[in-house]
Amino acid sequence: MIAAVKVRGDVDASEKISKTIESLGLTKKNKVLFVEEDDEATKGMLNRAKDYIAYGNVSEDVLEEIEEDKDNKVEVGSKVSMTPPSGGFRSTKKNFNNGGALGKRPNMDKLLRNMI
Repeated sequence: MIAAVKVRGDVDASEKISKTIESLGLTKKNKVLFVEEDDEATKGMLNRAKDYIAYGNVSEDVLEEIEEDKDNKVEVGSKVSMTPPSGGFRSTKKNFNNGGALGKRPNMDKLLRNMI
């Protein structure tokens, strides 16, 4: 399963990107969306919004921790409002590969654990 977290507001984003983020249902910062790994359309949407969100694979252990903390069933398509990560996000203007918080990550476990 893939988790996507809205990191930045999309006020200055193009209309195309804002509509993509809205279509994903990421209306507020720190909102997490869970999607299937093999859904190509959603992957394209995540890639388009990569300058405003962080996304990547999440383990079953972290999904269980979120379910326990939020008293929700975490399933495909569900959205969960979380708190900002303890210690804050790294730079919200840089890609993950460049030392920031945005874009595709190999693993979302550390970020999501900091948000519980």
